[in-house]
Parts: sequence; structure tokens; C-alpha cells
Amino acid sequence: MVSTRQQKIIFESSCVLARDILIAPSEFSEMGHFTNDIHFHLNALQDWSFHHYEQKRNVIAQELATSVTTDHRYHSYIVLGGPTWLLQRIVN
Repeated sequence: MVSTRQQKIIFESSCVLARDILIAPSEFSEMGHFTNDIHFHLNALQDWSFHHYEQKRNVIAQELATSVTTDHRYHSYIVLGGPTWLLQRIVN
């Protein structure tokens, strides 16, 4: 995010470990090098927040991310109208 000059970021994840590490990094001393690096980079941002969601609330985002990586869609295709299945999934 920093390298793309993004300054106000909302991170969302269903990963409980990611949530716990950001809330209480001192409880994960065995991952100190990793958590210190994350916090170093987060401090470079002007404003950020982390939102934890249960996996079932994030299904469409997960499907979209899977579609992007599986199909090697490295440029935004939402601007182009998105994949054909997306609108129907949102409606459902």
C-alpha cells in the first residue's frame, strides 16, 4: 500500500490470527520479526483500520479474489463491468 502511495487503508479479513496479532502483538513473541515488520509498515500509513469478519460474511470477496488470482487477472476488471457471475452473487 505504501509503495502505491495509498495513505488511508481499510484492511478486511476473516483470519482470526491476523486480528489477534494486530490487537495484541506482544502475545505472539515467536512471531516478533513478522509483527514488528507489519507494524513498521502500518506506521507509514496516514490512517488505517482492520476489520475482522466471519468467513461467511466475506464469501463474495473471497470468490472475487480467487477469480482474480486463478485467472491471472492482475488488472482491475471490476471497472470493465466485473465477471459475469458477480452481479448475480451480489443479488443472491
